[in-house]
This record gives sequence, C-alpha cells and structure tokens, in this order.
Amino acid sequence: MISMEEAARATGGRWLTNPFPLDTPLRGGAFDTRKLGDAQIFFALKGEQADGHDYLSKLAGTPVKLAVVHREASAPGFQGALLLVDDTLAALAALGRFLIDKHRPKVVAVTGSYGKTTAKEMMAHVLAGTLTVLKTPGSLNNDIGLPMTLLGLDGSQQAAVLEFAARHPGDIERLGRVAPPDVAVLMNVGRAHIGVFGSQEAIYQTKAEIFTHLRPGGTAVVFGGDPRLIALAQELKNRGVAVLTFGAAGADFQAEQLETDAEGCQVFTGVRGNHRVDFRSAIPGPHGHLVLLAAWAVATVLGVPETAVAERASHHPGQKGRAVMTLAPGGALVVDDSYNASPETVVNLIRTLETIQRNERVLVLGHLSELDGWEEQAMELIGSHLGGLTRCLVLDPQRPATVGDLARHTGPGVVEGLPTMETLIQALRGWDRPGVALGVKGSRSAHMERAVLAMARRRVGCALVRCGLLISCADCPKLSG
Repeated sequence: MISMEEAARATGGRWLTNPFPLDTPLRGGAFDTRKLGDAQIFFALKGEQADGHDYLSKLAGTPVKLAVVHREASAPGFQGALLLVDDTLAALAALGRFLIDKHRPKVVAVTGSYGKTTAKEMMAHVLAGTLTVLKTPGSLNNDIGLPMTLLGLDGSQQAAVLEFAARHPGDIERLGRVAPPDVAVLMNVGRAHIGVFGSQEAIYQTKAEIFTHLRPGGTAVVFGGDPRLIALAQELKNRGVAVLTFGAAGADFQAEQLETDAEGCQVFTGVRGNHRVDFRSAIPGPHGHLVLLAAWAVATVLGVPETAVAERASHHPGQKGRAVMTLAPGGALVVDDSYNASPETVVNLIRTLETIQRNERVLVLGHLSELDGWEEQAMELIGSHLGGLTRCLVLDPQRPATVGDLARHTGPGVVEGLPTMETLIQALRGWDRPGVALGVKGSRSAHMERAVLAMARRRVGCALVRCGLLISCADCPKLSG
C-alpha cells in the first residue's frame, strides 16, 4: 500500500490535479481500462497498438483514485488525481521498488526457460501454509506485470514469490533492480527465443542475471543437473554467495526411490543431508520431483518446516492449461498443458504421457511460436521423442512443414496433420474413450485450450483463427456454451 504523497515522491512526479489528502492510501494498479478490477492506480502506458492517455475518460466512476500520465491530457468525468511523470513505465517500476523497500517481504525470484510458472505456483503454495504470500498472478512476469504485482503489497505479506521472464538480454537484470531477491531460483535453461538471443550461451548469461541483484546474505537456488549451471553455482560460491542445488546426484536436495503412479505422478524420498522426507508430487510427469525439490529448497531458506512442505506439495495448486488432468465425457484422460509451449515442454508432456498407465497415448500439438528461425531444430528435438506415442495430431496451419518434419522420426500414420480447429476437434472426439491419454500443447497464440473445452462439450463462440488476447479462451467474454 502506498499513499498519494509517497507515489509522487517515489516517481518524482508533479501534480496536475489532486482532490485527495496526501495521506490517502492506494493499492493495486492497472494499465487497461477494460481490466481495472479494484485497482486504485492507473498507468497511462503507450504501447505499439494503443496509448493509455486516449482512454482516461473511461476512468470516470471507477475505483481508480490516481492516474499516472507522461503528458498533460484531459480525463473528462474522472474525479481522481493526475500525476505527471517523465515516463509512466519507469514510474511503475519506481513504485514497485518503493513498496519492496517499504514493506520488505522476503523476495523469491524464479526464472527458467520453461516451467517457471508451475515452479512459482508450487513455491507460493508450499510457503502459504506457513507464511503470508504475495505471488505473481498467472504469467505477469515482465517489466509491466512484475511491478503491477508489487502494487498489491500492503505490509501483511511475509514473502513475495515473483516470476522473472526475458525476451532479450538484460530483461531479468532490470526486473532484479525493481525487486532484488532474497532467494533467486534458476530452474533450467532451454531454447526459447534463441533466435533473438543468438546462442544458447547468451540465454545462459541472461538467465544468470537472476543473481545480479541478490541481496546481501541472499541464497541462490540452482538446478544441479546441467553442467553449465553447476559451473555457475561454483562461480557464485567462489564469490561468497550462499548456493543450494537441487535435482541431481550430489545436489543439496535430491530425490531417491522415485516411482510413478498410474496417473503419472511421482512418489519419492527427498534427501537433504541427513534429512529424509516422503513426497508425492501432484504435478504429473517425470519432471514433477524437480519442482518439489526446488520448492523445498526455497522453503528451507525461509524457515518453513519440512512436514509442511511435504503436506502441501501433495496438492497441485492448479492453473488453467498447466498440467491439469481431467476425464473427458467418453472416458479419455486429458492432460491439459495448453497454456504455452516450448520444444522442451513438449518433450516433457510426451514423457508425461509415457508414464501414464493407458493403452493409447496421443499428443495434440498446436503451433509453436517464439522459435525465431529455429523451427527445424525444434521439430528435430520433439520428433526424436515421439516413438512411444500412438498418435500425434498436429494443428499448425502457419507452418505446414511441421507435420513432415515430425513424421520423419516415426512410423507411417503416427503423425497426422489437421487443417482447422474444427477438424481437430472432430478427430479428438474419435479418441475419447477409456484407455486413452490425450496431452494437449501449443503456444499461447495457438489457443489449444479450445480443443480441451470442446472435449468437455464446451465451445468457444469466436471465429478468430488468431487472437491478440493472450488469455485463456475460458476467461474470454467471447466464450459461449
């Protein structure tokens, strides 16, 4: 929570108008007048497609008390305050940093090329049994979403679990300036955005920025199954940084006696020195234990008892499109992992399907974006893992070559291309029967959740083939049925 006076001081802004006392409290922020909710601060950001200054009149009659602008503009009907700053995005970052310094929650920053949202959710879930936690909602993990999240700080939260993402070198370092972490977690390094970064080494360096602004006395938590990350962990130790590793033999947090149940979830013994804890992962797939071990490491740093970690880790916090398992009307098991995709997460879903005790296993794959010229390499990686599947149904009208690229790695008839979402849905209806496991994956822009919704006999009343709204169709007002 921040006051009018603190907002002006933190941003260096100048009042154009302010009808409120300077000690008026403010909480929550927004930059889209269609999604204000109960936010009390509006930031007039200028983007490629729209300028928030053009929508100030929409603030009339809303809970917004303060509009932050970078040029003088009229706001007909708005009875709140207008604060003029040099740069509204910089002002947003400044307010986020001010609240971090004012309330001083323990900041847990999580990054990785894939799976970071699932890891963030599990860490927040595990900590919330003992501590009061603020977490990044959904995937609001960039230079807008991170400080917007921090506007929810009011002094009651003991920890803030924040997701850091990057599309370019330097992105994570800038986020660390806004929210310097007490615990910084690096889950993995993959190939997402490799065309932008230029090389795998550049991605490593960018992800390593998570440790740049680690607070004095802070702890780095690093995946111990990647030789490059093991070397990074040693570099940090040599600089006097406290480091915990997880997920491999010799790591500080390990898994032993790994077994998998009929639904593909892992049961294992977690080992930390002389401590041994029984875990059951609620996250399906052979990578579930890695998320739990990382969450256990974070919880240990923040003083959460091991028993509390194990108990809460057995429950999937659950988010739409992130490894959520449901039964379709005809009896097929659907693993809905449709929210987003990278080559590595597609492979993880394939491996998850292979661990589920069903007679037939089908991958439903939509378009993969953000490969930036590395499409053939991505298909090579995915195709090399298709051998254990019954069928791979592909919906990728943007790149017809995907079907052929994948089919080179399988027997005849395994990879099947579908031209439209409607034909894909019709094909899926034929697979909806007992003994079948269906895994659904695709980039956010592919909106593969439409196939999942259709399997549940819900339809999306939207004719858009491509949609600019990066939200689940289940949350879209266009959804019908």
